[in-house]
Amino acid sequence: MQSIDGESMGSTWAVRYVGADDSPEKIRDGVEARLLLVDQQMSTWKADSDLSRFNAAPAGSWNVLPPELFKVIESALELAEDTGGAYDPTVGPLVDLWGFGAAGSRREPPDPASIEAMRERTGWQRVRFDASQRRILQSGATHLDLSSIAPGYALDLIGEYLEAQGIGDYLVEVGGELRGRGSRPGGSAWH
Repeated sequence: MQSIDGESMGSTWAVRYVGADDSPEKIRDGVEARLLLVDQQMSTWKADSDLSRFNAAPAGSWNVLPPELFKVIESALELAEDTGGAYDPTVGPLVDLWGFGAAGSRREPPDPASIEAMRERTGWQRVRFDASQRRILQSGATHLDLSSIAPGYALDLIGEYLEAQGIGDYLVEVGGELRGRGSRPGGSAWH
């Protein structure tokens, strides 16, 4: 069994796989490239990520997005609709207000008026996008946060990469999210 690990997206990652690959560095490079892609496109912590640039874009501007980011936003909005808004990727203002986002932590909870003001900026059904041109409208109040879905997308990209390399038995972990396929050496299940 091969093991590689590292840090990305403000957390850790690890890959355990079974295979005759004699180049763990090649696999590491492939995994890190996929993690970097997700981080560069979907991070709310990096001011120069594609998502951060969209969140800071001028009101009324249409923003063309990379295919991967557009796909994740589209999936997040579908999930929001399917859950009746229980999941909502537009909660970025509230995440920041409570001190869980890139704006930094807080010592005290926000006051009710501030919470209500930020709630006025949320609502997945307000997001307008044009799938045919892979673009999304910045209304001026839209602040997307994909921190709850982007690591899972990274797992999918890594799993697809490993399978393309002929690795059918693996366990991938990114920031506590897991994806596994096949079994450990000897045939036991991944734990």
